[in-house]
Amino acid sequence: MSQPPNDKPSLHTTPSFYGVYILQSIPKPRSMYVGSTPDPKRRLRQHNGDLKAGGAYRTKRDGSRPWKMIVLVYGFPSRVSALQFEHSLQHAYQTRHIEQESRVVSSSRQSSIYSKLANVRLLLASLSFNKMQLKVAIFDDKAFDTWNANKYNVECANLCELREFDQFCDHDVRDVDIEEPKQIILKNRMECIVCNRNIDYFPEERKPVFSTRQELTNYLALGNFPLIGICPKGDVFHLTCMARRLGDDLVPHSVICNCDLKLSWPEVVRVSTRLRQYVLED
Repeated sequence: MSQPPNDKPSLHTTPSFYGVYILQSIPKPRSMYVGSTPDPKRRLRQHNGDLKAGGAYRTKRDGSRPWKMIVLVYGFPSRVSALQFEHSLQHAYQTRHIEQESRVVSSSRQSSIYSKLANVRLLLASLSFNKMQLKVAIFDDKAFDTWNANKYNVECANLCELREFDQFCDHDVRDVDIEEPKQIILKNRMECIVCNRNIDYFPEERKPVFSTRQELTNYLALGNFPLIGICPKGDVFHLTCMARRLGDDLVPHSVICNCDLKLSWPEVVRVSTRLRQYVLED
């Protein structure tokens, strides 16, 4: 019998972390695996059998364990976008995100690290992913050298760093810090720097209790608790107002605040969605 649809009230919130990774088998270095996760350290333990639940059939094959995570692409605005990137990297020979004439296909049965990283570069440069400002962490010296060698000459402007895996997981895989933005919205008066209208995130009347997703959607559609961007210097703006100022640039890389500070648009959206979630759940 089919399950009833999930109608619980929920908001889209940019995940604090979601990444697409490449594993390499230590005993069989030409064996690689692509997956996605919000928790790289736990996921690697699952693949290596340290945790009973999880893992994947391909990484359980005899003689392939242990695995190491050598590459992680992160900064996705949603789980769906990460899954799209994962699927595209797994099927780089046919994905619509890479032009046919640009595709890099390994001549051997198994994809080489050269072609794997070339396809990561191609996806990062594609129309669908290049405005997400995704970042790349590499945890293996040879893989980092391969990335920099860029055998297939694929241009890629995304930040790529050589990192230590445990240190990265302990310090970079964390929740979005909204403490400073929270202090700004706790002020009695905020004004959008674009439209000059007041923004009141704490109305005097009590917030209604929503029993369905549609009730929450209808409430937000009336303009309650709009998504707002907050500059580190204290300026506040409606995301919709700033988007109109940007004109035809549907998904911008960055925006310029009135104080002339350049703000990363994906980071503005990330903080904005988490801030609204905090207020509505408070």
